[in-house]
This record gives sequence, structure tokens and C-alpha cells, in this order.
Amino acid sequence: MIFKKKKQENFQDISLSIYKKRWLKFKMMKRGYYSFFIITILYLLSWFLPLLVNSKALIVKHEGEYYFPAIHSFALIPGRIFMGNEFGQDVPGEANYRLLQKKWYDENSDNWILMPPYPFDPLEGVGSQDNARWGLKMYSPPSSQHWFGTDDTGRDVFSRLVYAFNISITFALILAVLNYAIGIAIGGAMGYYGGKFDLFFQRIIEIWGTLPMLFVIIIIASIIRPTFFLLIFIYIIVNWIGMTYLMRAEFYREKAKDYV
Repeated sequence: MIFKKKKQENFQDISLSIYKKRWLKFKMMKRGYYSFFIITILYLLSWFLPLLVNSKALIVKHEGEYYFPAIHSFALIPGRIFMGNEFGQDVPGEANYRLLQKKWYDENSDNWILMPPYPFDPLEGVGSQDNARWGLKMYSPPSSQHWFGTDDTGRDVFSRLVYAFNISITFALILAVLNYAIGIAIGGAMGYYGGKFDLFFQRIIEIWGTLPMLFVIIIIASIIRPTFFLLIFIYIIVNWIGMTYLMRAEFYREKAKDYV
């Protein structure tokens, strides 16, 4: 028993030392180390973008009642649209909180609005409304109001970039996790069982690998409306093969060792 405990402790010490060495080696790469923390912090902050970059108000005080429009932008909170006439604003559809804030401020009203630090939405464009009324302009250059300017429909470029950052990183993380999960499961099973099971899946992979994936993607996208999860599915069916072969080879290599 004492020998087993010592053996386990030695194994844990070796494992910890390996991970510690890898971590120290990573820390020595200053650009990569600091970039990792910067991107991680920015990604975590991007989940709170409805409170930081949004055309919807954080808090609206109107006739003694408080409203919180921005929190309804979160996916887990039931959505609600506050119409302009609810706050006495003569605009069609949803309230324009920037104009409403300016109006109440000019009137020295008891009503008030607290806007996010950057009060523009990534999907908010000029549309059919008057540019001056909505405070939006097409092809506007960078300014203190629009940090990166606006595009051809008057949408704020900076707000579109920060929301796209969240979507892109989330997409990459989900894709990486699923690719690893599928590759480890199938490749591990092929290497572990071997024989006919391995040969069967090798033939399937060879057939699948010869398909013109670009045309497969075009066909799928033309039949089904492209969505976030459809794009993940399309990328997975293309990219899982490489990880499968890697895991298969690793399992075969470990099986050949004496301790197995």
C-alpha cells in the first residue's frame, strides 16, 4: 500500500511538473501570454455588450416608473419592445432613446434616461427615416460620436465589430470543442478496437474525404437557410477527419507499449 501511494504521488509530481513547465514556457512568450489575457478579458466583457454598446436605454424613468429596456437584449431574458408612444414620443415603432433623452434634457423634465457608454446598435441603420432625425448618416467618417464611422446604410461600424468579435470567438470555441469531441470519440474507438471496426471507419472516412466539400456546402446552404448552428455543422462535417486520424494513431501507439 505504501509503495502504491508513493508511486501515485511520484506520478502526480511528474504530471504537475510537466504542466508547470508548459505554463512557464508559455509565460516566457510575452506577446502570446499578454494577448491571451487581453482576448480572454475582452471576450468575457463581450457577453455584457447589451449594457455597454446598445441603442436601448439602461434605465428609463417616466412618470415615476422605471423601465430597463437594455436587459431585454440578453438571450436568456424574454424580449420586449418599448414603443415610442409609451413614453410620449412621436415616432413609429420602437422608442428612440437617444432622441428621447435629448428631448427630456432640453425640456428640463423630471423624466430621465441612462444610456449605455456607447449608445449605438449594430443593426440600427438609417432605413427610410430622415437622417437628421435619427442622428445617423450614411458613409459617415470616424468621429467622437461614431468611433469607426458608419457604413452604406448608416449602421455604426464600431458596434458591429464588437458584436462580431463575440460571435466569431464563440463560433471558434464551439467548433474546436465539437471537432475535438468527435475526433477523439471516433479516432479513439478506431485505435482501441482496431480490426474490422477500424477498416470500416477508414473506408467511410476515405469516401467522405473525396467528396467535393465546397459543392456540398453550397448545396446545403442553398436548401437550408444559413444560421449560426448550420455554419458550425457545415464546418464540423469538413474538419473532423484530421483529428480522427491523429487520435487513431495515438491510440495505436499507446496500445503497443508494455504497460497496456
